[in-house]
Amino acid sequence: MSNEIFITAKGETRGVPFRPGDTLLETLRRAGFSVSAPCGGNGTCKQCRVTADGADVLACRVSPAAGMRVTLPESDAGARVRTDAVVLPPGGEGFGYAVDIGTTTVAAYLYDLASGECIAEKGAMNAQRSYGADVISRIGHAKTPEGLAALRDAIRGQLRDMAASMCPSPAEIRYVSVAGNTVMQHLFAGLSPEGIGVAPFTPLSLFGEEGAAADDFRAFFAPGCRLYLCPCVAGYVGGDITAGLLSSGAAEAEGLTLFLDVGTNGEMALGNREGFLCCATAAGPAFEGAEIECGSPARDGAISRVEPDMSCEVLGGGAARSICGSGLIDAVAALLGREEIDESGYLEEDPRPLAGKVYLSGRDVRQLQLAKAAIRAGLETLLSRAGKCYADIDAVLIAGGFGAYMRLRSACAIGMLPPALLDKARHVGNSAGRGAALALRPEGREALARLREKCAYEELSSSPLFNEKYIDAMMFDEWEELL
Repeated sequence: MSNEIFITAKGETRGVPFRPGDTLLETLRRAGFSVSAPCGGNGTCKQCRVTADGADVLACRVSPAAGMRVTLPESDAGARVRTDAVVLPPGGEGFGYAVDIGTTTVAAYLYDLASGECIAEKGAMNAQRSYGADVISRIGHAKTPEGLAALRDAIRGQLRDMAASMCPSPAEIRYVSVAGNTVMQHLFAGLSPEGIGVAPFTPLSLFGEEGAAADDFRAFFAPGCRLYLCPCVAGYVGGDITAGLLSSGAAEAEGLTLFLDVGTNGEMALGNREGFLCCATAAGPAFEGAEIECGSPARDGAISRVEPDMSCEVLGGGAARSICGSGLIDAVAALLGREEIDESGYLEEDPRPLAGKVYLSGRDVRQLQLAKAAIRAGLETLLSRAGKCYADIDAVLIAGGFGAYMRLRSACAIGMLPPALLDKARHVGNSAGRGAALALRPEGREALARLREKCAYEELSSSPLFNEKYIDAMMFDEWEELL
């Protein structure tokens, strides 16, 4: 019998070869199947469950055997991915394709360049997620040429597939603009991000230049198709931030503005039209529902809202099957108000049932404490370095797919943001995607180039001030201010 297993996904079955010594997860990756594995295959997240020969197993802990029949769950069914289009100045021929490559999700937009209208938009989970939920996991996988090629091919293939699903004639796409964090842009470009993973966190490129599309894009899009990757500020402040600052209006603001992209890597910028001080903090994957015992991304069946009386709202209706990041923040805020969680994070009833089989554990609370403390400490370090205080901030702009669904009051109740900023904060949606779209036009690319020159970077990993503030921010001691 040949070294082949049979994979059923989305109703179709095909045989794929496997290599002796590989796990089932590695085999699925190599064959181009996308399986959720936030821990990168370490066996800790327990989200890579598949059915193998009738048994429910973790793909990262099972070796394939000849003739094995594997059925993959429809893990992306009902996934919520935020897309926010913008109207461009008219001019040009053919189509433009703008993409926001997030660590967790991908948002793509197709534009008619002649009219400037967005004619299609689409969101999906990032096809690289089977290599880990955060950039550190993916940097680790990309250390070998084979690993880097796998990550590059996964995202490029996904972008081609998304374009084909939106565009009647992909060969008429003449311009591609991409925004993403610095690691995502490296992986898309096929550049090793290994230098970003160790001090002094040096990227191979900060991008911001237009060039010819790569070979596998030229063959798919228009002959002579041009490619632009939005300019990055540093290894952990990427093109998604410069694109977001541009599209949100922060780049032209007169008052002091805090721009905050909440995700696995919390990136923030403080400033106005005169310039910005930027930083990034490793918040971890809790906000995306990863490394949470009943966690998941925002998709059908996930608890997305929890009210003070502990009633739950489930995406898509029906029974609760998981809890996503916005629901997690709500749940902890509600339990703080009910005094079922104390200031240290101790959960009185562990595990605490929420709805159906979904529960919150003491470990989940701890994961959220780590994530929210990283965001708060980054913000306070920026303020200190800029010589400012909360009263000096005129506006707080919350960006990103997760940020769009996060209740600001709950974020303040758990101490991620200080209650003093609640009335100054507003959501700006997928600002990175809108910024990538603006970069389809020459004036947008010129504005991004000017903006990057006005951005400075503050490294937090070696900052004693950040470490001090991080420890202080671990406590849940501000919720009473919102009562």
